[in-house]
Amino acid sequence: MGPTTKPGSGRKWTSVDYVALAILVAAAAILFFTGLSWRSLWGSEGRWAVIAREMIQSGNYFLPTINGVVYFDKPLLSYWAIIPFSLFSGVTEASARFPGVLAGIGTVVLVFAMGRGLFGLASGFYAGLILLTTAMFGFWSRTASAEVLNVLAIWSMLWILQGRGAGRPFHRYLLFYLVAAVSSFCKGPLAPAVAVTAVFAVSCVETIRDIRQDGFGRTRRKATEHFDWILSLKGMLAAACGLALFALLFFLPVIMTGSWESVELMWRENVVRFLEPFDHVEPFYIYFKHTPVFLLPWTLLAAGAVIHMKRWAGGPERRWLATVTVAIFLFFTLSGSRRSYYILPLIPAFALIIGRSLAGFLNRETEKGSWFMKTALVITAFIPVIAGMALVAGYFGFGAYRHVSELIVGPVMVVVEVGALLFLFKKMYVPGTVLVILLFFGLLLWTFTAGTSVGERGRSLKPFARQVASRIEGAMDGTLAMYGVGNSSFVFYLDRKSAVRALNDLGEVCSFARVAGSYLITEEAFVDAIEKECGPGRFVRVLSESRGGRKKKRNDLILFVTPGGS
Repeated sequence: MGPTTKPGSGRKWTSVDYVALAILVAAAAILFFTGLSWRSLWGSEGRWAVIAREMIQSGNYFLPTINGVVYFDKPLLSYWAIIPFSLFSGVTEASARFPGVLAGIGTVVLVFAMGRGLFGLASGFYAGLILLTTAMFGFWSRTASAEVLNVLAIWSMLWILQGRGAGRPFHRYLLFYLVAAVSSFCKGPLAPAVAVTAVFAVSCVETIRDIRQDGFGRTRRKATEHFDWILSLKGMLAAACGLALFALLFFLPVIMTGSWESVELMWRENVVRFLEPFDHVEPFYIYFKHTPVFLLPWTLLAAGAVIHMKRWAGGPERRWLATVTVAIFLFFTLSGSRRSYYILPLIPAFALIIGRSLAGFLNRETEKGSWFMKTALVITAFIPVIAGMALVAGYFGFGAYRHVSELIVGPVMVVVEVGALLFLFKKMYVPGTVLVILLFFGLLLWTFTAGTSVGERGRSLKPFARQVASRIEGAMDGTLAMYGVGNSSFVFYLDRKSAVRALNDLGEVCSFARVAGSYLITEEAFVDAIEKECGPGRFVRVLSESRGGRKKKRNDLILFVTPGGS
């Protein structure tokens, strides 16, 4: 692949472009798909899996439920996305995560296409490699949630309206607003809000630049071109079409279920939470802490790439990327509700910045003088050495998490990375950088496969749920209940054909204890209160998630049985 950093938006795609794209897609597919079911569901993943399964079982795709209880937490699209992959084999860890994987691969493709269009083939290719080897992007792409679907929607909208709008055809405006409408029902109107904010910021920056360059009088007509996506007839007509689709999708659940909960959810989660946050309230500066973590292992290189931007050739491409990056960061910072993974849409922006700076640094003599890029690249190259040594040390130092692959992968990483460092110190930056990227790819692949299987040894929920399912097999619905169990992953792995009765207070628990041979599932945190309220001996512990040698946790689950009635 010939190195170039010249903009390629007007150049037709060649066989080299398609080969580069195929390499990125293959690499992303290997990294995101491999070992997808090796990790049991964690955190909120259980909600997506249970809701999708209960939709299939009930045939009601407009009323999300968990254990038979209506649960509107996110719009329906992210649940629906799981269903096509689960119709034949049922909902599994892998099928629940498929939509995120495809969204991750799609985002890599978009970043390549945008980088190529803005700065040239090499920039787009490096940007794609950086994105797919960014640890947190890979992690969330392999997670059953709406997060990476949201990232794909945002960057799809930005790609559609990339560049000046004077000659845009109507279908681009229409596609922009249709994507905005559909994506609103994945994680709420967050995706269109972020994309519109970024596009608005770009339009303002271009207008201000024209005013400074040509004066206000000559700029008034140009301003309409910068805001053509909303001020032109084509833009307004496309917006009307998008609004009509949004209204249809907005009220369809209400029509099908007769409930306004989905509408109330949209308002509460996306308007109230932004203006008057009721949860996830963190300091305004928190994304200055989260962003470096979410850019690992490329954090230092990202800093060097930002500094290196001053060496780029000026022009609308650099302004566009800088403006979009700042706009996305400010949007999430100005929101009162802040959480670490909310900043995920910023990662593709930094991947594009790193890709462009890396292409210039590696392949253009005029940009090779960036000492910060050199330093950042060399320091980043030491990470695989440390990781390789840590794998070997982990094999000998932590018997419970020992895996033979650690003795293979660790030394290989150290040896190959020594070679990469030699290339870098000899100023052979291209082969050195390629080796570093390949090592990070290998490290992530090990983490998502063998590393995941090692980590599963310390997770007890899935095996406990299977033990419980085996123990209560054949139990009548009236003899099984849960109290204070909020773990949807447990409900998924319990895999009961009918909903398990949920007890609402200790009075109901004590009444339930009078039924001989009944099973109660609860958490360690509630044991003392149950024994105090119902009296000792009403329940007998038969199974516990807490294993020997492990300290009990308040959220560990327990299966009780009632020895007799009264």
